[in-house]
Amino acid sequence: MIPLFALSLTLNEQGKREVQRQIADSITTAMHYYFMTLEQELGRVIRTQQEFINDESLLELSNQYAILTDYDRTKATNALLARLKAFKDSSAYIANISVYVPSNRVTFSTKEGVDYSESEASDMMQISRAIYDGGIPLTSWNDGLYLNLTYPYFPVKPDESAKPPQFVQNIELSMPALRRALEALPIQGGAVLFGDSWQTARDPLHELLPEVMRRTAAERERETAFTRTLRIGGDTYIAMYEKSTVLDTSLIVYFPKDVIVGQLKTYGTWSWLLVCASLIVIILMSYSIYLLVHRPFKQLIGRFVNLERGNFEAAFKSLRKDEFGYLYQRFDRTMDRLRTLIDQLYVQKIRLQQSELKQLQMQIAPHFLYNSFYILHRLIRNGDNDTAELMSKNLGEYFQYITRNGLEEVDLISEVRHISSYIEIQNIRFSNRIRVDFGPLPEPYERIKVPRLILQPLIENAYEHGLGDVVTEGRLRISFETEGDRLYFTVEDNGKGFTAEAEDELHRKLFKDKEEGETTGLVNIQRRLKLKFGSAGGIEATNGDSGGARIRIYIPCVGGAKP
Repeated sequence: MIPLFALSLTLNEQGKREVQRQIADSITTAMHYYFMTLEQELGRVIRTQQEFINDESLLELSNQYAILTDYDRTKATNALLARLKAFKDSSAYIANISVYVPSNRVTFSTKEGVDYSESEASDMMQISRAIYDGGIPLTSWNDGLYLNLTYPYFPVKPDESAKPPQFVQNIELSMPALRRALEALPIQGGAVLFGDSWQTARDPLHELLPEVMRRTAAERERETAFTRTLRIGGDTYIAMYEKSTVLDTSLIVYFPKDVIVGQLKTYGTWSWLLVCASLIVIILMSYSIYLLVHRPFKQLIGRFVNLERGNFEAAFKSLRKDEFGYLYQRFDRTMDRLRTLIDQLYVQKIRLQQSELKQLQMQIAPHFLYNSFYILHRLIRNGDNDTAELMSKNLGEYFQYITRNGLEEVDLISEVRHISSYIEIQNIRFSNRIRVDFGPLPEPYERIKVPRLILQPLIENAYEHGLGDVVTEGRLRISFETEGDRLYFTVEDNGKGFTAEAEDELHRKLFKDKEEGETTGLVNIQRRLKLKFGSAGGIEATNGDSGGARIRIYIPCVGGAKP
């Protein structure tokens, strides 16, 4: 047990390191996704902002404001304000949008509407000039963050004597929205988004924020992304940094290291306690087992040795009144019954193993797999995507059913669904050569338990042998009928049918008790039905009214229990 405990502890340590790495990777991915989302959203806002250069209402108000009639001026104003309102509502990061027209000293905004005040005009012009100090695309001014568009655009910083622009548009970004986005990051710590002259934090009053910013300042100058461990006030913190070159903006998240490893340390402690307790229990149990079990068990082993050598006659008398005494008595009784049942059970086991092996060989026929994938390849190559989709769906359901768990018995409805998938595949394969009439399974019999994979081989035989040579007008009828206390599953084709000799040979194999060399799939099904239902289940094989082969499986109508 010591090597197992050592392996368990080693795996625990490796798991701890892997969990730490996974959590760190998850936070890094969240930071990257945050930046990517922010870049995409602000990029969309900037592109929409640039489209305002061609806005008809804005051009009228900036170029023809003085000569417009009151009605036209009001109409253009309302149209511009409506579009600004729609633009603002399109993004949660926009707090306000303002458009200032210097020629008329009028400001249009989503917050104030139409404003003719000199203070608002002055603010707009100062923000437009601040872009040359703060950089593009984000402009910081008076504790606010803006996206500025000046038309026409001045390639250099204008002086006071420069010709005023036609209009200035400023988009004020929402600091609360940026803060809410930081709060959505999956960390139990702090986060701050910042530029050269501005910042917004998840918790602006967080006591560690200034210290984290100071400790990471040098590395932020050299690198665009890093993870660093900080020791602050006796506690260990992990700080993770990433910079967006597109926005010229940085993000730092920081959290206690115990967030990652705290619970894992507890698991490690409990693992050691479990090891110690297990060792004590193992020692005590080993000693008890030696006293109470070893000697009587050794006698029982000796009896098994005699049994292994074929000695079924040796008596095993004991006066013990405990569990071993009970085992000794039952062992003698089992020996007596074993002598009478061994032949029957052994033959039955071998027959089941052979039936299962042959059934599996029949299920996964290589030529069916090859043909199916070749047909799927041809459909995709010909561009018949709908049929290819149907083909791949049914092929997946077919192989999922035949390769799933080894349950011996399933509901009859599961078998019917499986053969439905198989028929769909064959319909695609044989195209218009064969028409299939598939009757429904009566609902009261859907839950009857039957041996798995007993229906599909009948239909496979009909396609491969009965209808394999049919060029046109092939017919395949599949139906369920009740007769008395039996439920019949019938597969009938209009192929060449059985010859008299073939029919006699098949009947001989179906109703012969002993194995006789290689057997067919029908014989395997017959034996499985007999093992399950006795005389109430089996196969009938004859020629049908159309001249082709007709194979019928019959089982009891109720419950599926052996009568």
